[in-house]
Amino acid sequence: MDTVRRFYGDDAVVRNYGPNPDRIELHVEANIGRDMTFYKCLGVLFTRIDRASVSLEITKRGSKIHGPAKIAYRQGIII
Repeated sequence: MDTVRRFYGDDAVVRNYGPNPDRIELHVEANIGRDMTFYKCLGVLFTRIDRASVSLEITKRGSKIHGPAKIAYRQGIII
């Protein structure tokens, strides 16, 4: 995902997870936490991806995972 790496750096780990092919569910593990960068990145993803829904979860590297990020760690595919 070039778009995500542009906002979160080349060392960001991007995982695709979720069973529904009509939705894109992404989890990003990066050195930056959830700040205004999240909204800028999500806006670009919405304009470039033609899907019913786009979900973006951000976890700061080294912090405790919670919610959908747990599923991404267990089932996600690193892209």
